[in-house]
This record gives sequence, C-alpha cells and structure tokens, in this order.
Amino acid sequence: MLSIRQIHFSYSEQKKVLQGVSIDLNPGEIFGIVGASGGGKSTLLKIIAGLLDSSKGTVHWKDERIPGPGERLIPGHPEIQLVNQDFNLDLFHTVRENILLKILHLPEKAQLRFCEELLELVELKEAENKQARYLSGGEQQRLSIARALALESEVLLLDEPFSHLDAHLRLKIGAYIKQLIEIRNVLCILVSHEGDEVMQWCQKIGFLHKGKLSRVDTPQAFYFNPSNFNEGAYFGELNEIKQGETKILFRPCEYKIVQNSGLEVEFTGAVFFGAYWKSFFKTKHKKTIVLYADKPLKKVKYIERKSKNTKA
Repeated sequence: MLSIRQIHFSYSEQKKVLQGVSIDLNPGEIFGIVGASGGGKSTLLKIIAGLLDSSKGTVHWKDERIPGPGERLIPGHPEIQLVNQDFNLDLFHTVRENILLKILHLPEKAQLRFCEELLELVELKEAENKQARYLSGGEQQRLSIARALALESEVLLLDEPFSHLDAHLRLKIGAYIKQLIEIRNVLCILVSHEGDEVMQWCQKIGFLHKGKLSRVDTPQAFYFNPSNFNEGAYFGELNEIKQGETKILFRPCEYKIVQNSGLEVEFTGAVFFGAYWKSFFKTKHKKTIVLYADKPLKKVKYIERKSKNTKA
C-alpha cells in the first residue's frame, strides 16, 4: 500500500501549495489527480517519488517511509518511477542506449527483446540511433515513457504523460500501460488538468483544489454529479441555468425535448464532431446552452433536464 499522510508543501507563508493531502492507494489501482495548472499536482508526485522534501507529512510504501532528497545522497526510490515534463533523459546517449541502460539487470537476450518491444511501442525504431538531444519534444516524451516502463517498477507516476502525443499513440501506449498494471499489479497515479482524459483511465479520481484533495470519487460521479461548476468543468462541457435562486448543472447529454413548457431556448447553430453534433442555444437570459445529439436540433424550443443520474 502507498500511504500518503498529511502532506504539506510551501514555498513561503504566502505561497502554500499543498495543505494536508492524505490518501491510501493499493497495487493494481489507477488513481487520477485532477486540478488547476500550478495547483500542486506535479509537486505531490515529486514528493511521492522521493525527489522533493515535503514541508510536513510522510509517504510510506509497503510500510517503509520514503525519504526525500534531504536524507539521501541519490534522491528517489528504486520501485517508484516518475514520468514528467523534465523527461530526465541521457541526452548524449542514443534512443536505444537510453532504454538499454535501464535494463542491464536482465540477461542479454532478454534486454534486446524488451528493448525492441519498447521501441516498437513508442514508435521510435527509426530514431533508435539518434542522440536524445536531437529528438523533438514528443519523441523525448515517448522515450521517457519507454525508460520508465523498462524499469518494471511497482509504482508508476505519470505527470501529463500524453501532452505531446498524437491520438493513436495515446491509445496504443495507454492500452499497454493498462495491461501492464493488470498483469504486474502496478500502482499507477495519473495527473492531468484534463479531467476527460483521466476519466478514461481511472477507477477513482481525486480533485485537488487549493492544496487539498477536496473530493475523491468515481469518474461517473464527477461527470454526472459535480459539486459545483468549477469542479464539473474539468470533466467536460457543462451547462448552468438558474431557476429562482437555485443553480442547476447538467451535461449536454442530460436533457429531454418538451413541447410547451420547460426551459425556453433559441437555436443559434451547430457543429459536427464526428460521433455527434453540438447544438448551441441561447436562453431568454442570454445564457449559452450546449446539447449533444446525432443531428442538429434546429427545431427545439423547450428542454428539460433529465432526472439526475444515479451516483456510481
């Protein structure tokens, strides 16, 4: 178990980044952390990895405390690997050498097989003899992921891991990592400011707000039952209307068309998104409403919010 207890981190009295973050996570889980850019997500991962000292609090892996760099000559933990925007590559080694250096503990034939597998996975076979310093940002990110996977660690920390990757590579590498987590019982923590990306991955998500995990819940609960508009907006498009003094939140798929009553709307346009159309409306109070459907909803005059989904 990974036990995170009352983690605090501050740059100064005025700039408090983390304020009492606590959670327990088990091997085989994929846990997501969502929150604003600059809100402490990356800082928390570095503390978990033993690469940054917390101001207060502890992190334990399998009942052993993970010391920070202030207590170790070489910072980090051998069973915890962090993939972040720093990439941490050996810039003057080739792509192949960068991977092989991480699997020297394996027999020679196993090294070569595993290296080939990872090169194919991250689609860097054609660049295998190029020094890492000459790679593009996206290629460096892919190499960083390959190196982390090469170490076969028990805990994998992913900080915005797919930000530079094409859609097909996100799916390909994502499927590989999910399979790895299941087969090897790896604990994975995925951090992003894009909640819709995290929802595809994780069984549980923590929302980091003002330095605290203000909510831990399922992807379905965050999507269909947001606590407020700010939280809900991280997980996809969200409509907000007022009925009297009450604010009502609903997703673009949570509506039904009615004939003579309900919320009066005026169609203003539609955009095709492949699997669905987005239709845009204005209410009589000039509020924009977005609805999803398999065709433009040009003739719609009144809508109602569907009954609230059951919380997962």
